[in-house]
Amino acid sequence: MPAVETGKRVRRTSALKVTALALGILLLGLTPYPRAFTGAMRQAEAQRAATAYGAALEAYRRAAHLDRRSPLPWQGMGEVLLIQHRFTEATAALREAERLGGGLEAILALGRSYAGRGDWAAATQTWLRAQAQAPDDARIPSALAEAATAQGQFDQARSFVTEALRLDPADRRACALAGRLALADDRERAAAWFRCAGDEDMLTVLEAVRAAPDPARADLLLGAAFLQRGKLALARRHFERRLAAAPDDAETLAYLGHTLDRQGETAAAGETLRRAVELDPDSALAYYFLGLHERLVGNLADAQAALWQAYLRDRENAALRAEMAETFVALSDYASAEEWYQGAVEVAADDIEFHLLLVHFYLDHLYRVVEGGLPAAQAAVELAPADARAHDLLGWAYYLSGDAAAGEKSLRRALELDPRLVSAHYHLGRLYAALGQRDLARDHLQRAADLDTEGFFRAGAEAALMDLE
Repeated sequence: MPAVETGKRVRRTSALKVTALALGILLLGLTPYPRAFTGAMRQAEAQRAATAYGAALEAYRRAAHLDRRSPLPWQGMGEVLLIQHRFTEATAALREAERLGGGLEAILALGRSYAGRGDWAAATQTWLRAQAQAPDDARIPSALAEAATAQGQFDQARSFVTEALRLDPADRRACALAGRLALADDRERAAAWFRCAGDEDMLTVLEAVRAAPDPARADLLLGAAFLQRGKLALARRHFERRLAAAPDDAETLAYLGHTLDRQGETAAAGETLRRAVELDPDSALAYYFLGLHERLVGNLADAQAALWQAYLRDRENAALRAEMAETFVALSDYASAEEWYQGAVEVAADDIEFHLLLVHFYLDHLYRVVEGGLPAAQAAVELAPADARAHDLLGWAYYLSGDAAAGEKSLRRALELDPRLVSAHYHLGRLYAALGQRDLARDHLQRAADLDTEGFFRAGAEAALMDLE
């Protein structure tokens, strides 16, 4: 066979092998990484699917060490950290993923990490970068609309929502945002958008607004609804609309002042709340929010004075009594705090939330646990036998009172009712650690660390796990 023919055949065979290899890689959805790397990534994904987030993060870190050029482990870490609401750490991981060439999903996740931190400006800039890469992805203008809404940029938000719905008319997130934005001008249209989104909650709010006897107060009611749901910019928008029509409405001023406090504008909040009290000295609500404001800025004596005035105007309000108790806690006056918490339970005897507040007070401050905390926890379980939180606190009260066996039984009951209850895993882990049952302790402490999205129990669980090493 001529040499030239042999050469052609070799080249053709090689080309076929390369094509087959490339096709195999595409079918697998993988870059041809070393086996150890792919093994670590598979392990990370399996642990993540099982919500074993600590183990998943460790496997992702191992994969990142095995291939320092791949963005995939960093993106995986960032996504897990987002699930755990560890937004600052997520930002760092996702920045690294983007630096290493992570694609659209890494950039979108990076934007979510900024949003989780409340840095909507950075989230906006990040999502605009994503939009430049994928202008036809409806998720991006929808996210941008949410960011604009959170910043009070409502015209810009409408533009983004319009673009999102052009790209995907069935985008439920965009429909919900369109409805919230339309409430200021066209409530019937807003209702149509909420139906598109399947947003039964906001449809219920609209029904309540329609049924209100005074249509002029619609913006106040909508603002209060958004405040209750943590949508502060939208709440502020409706309160300000109401005040434009009725600038001396003390109730709306009180709600606006509290909204400003929650937005971090404490100076403006104080002025607004004091104006509300001046306009209506009989308003328990205005004094209540003023008391919360004074406590927020560290004026505890003024907080007590304002809350006392609120109490004098609404003595049967359990929330007022609980807030007065919290103010005494801030002063380390636990005897007075106990009286006020007990008073809250007395006037709201059928409300489990106030019972749980009382139990938390005793246990969190290790104050009269046996004399007060244990009976209060038993009363909470009697009131709400299907509430996992009540069983969790009863178990912890038993443990703190020296009865580990009863504590274990109650904590296990809590986890039967709610297998994802972080505090119950933490308390049971601490109990097993004290009993020397190290493997069981590790299991529950790690579960607490994995599931916690607020950080309090995770920090305690991780410290306890270190002690078990």
